Amino acid sequence: MTGKRPNPFGESDEAAKARRMRSVALGLGLAAFVVIIFFVTLAKLKGHVFDPHL
Repeated sequence: MTGKRPNPFGESDEAAKARRMRSVALGLGLAAFVVIIFFVTLAKLKGHVFDPHL
């Protein structure tokens, strides 16, 4: 299982590395967005837990 995998798109090694880095950056950005939305939702819900007017 050692060695390089064949490049299915027929691009250069530099282009494959750039594509891989873009994919990683996009994945990290998406994960950060999900975490931010999660914490904003928790903050909004926690603020209404003790609201007597519900």
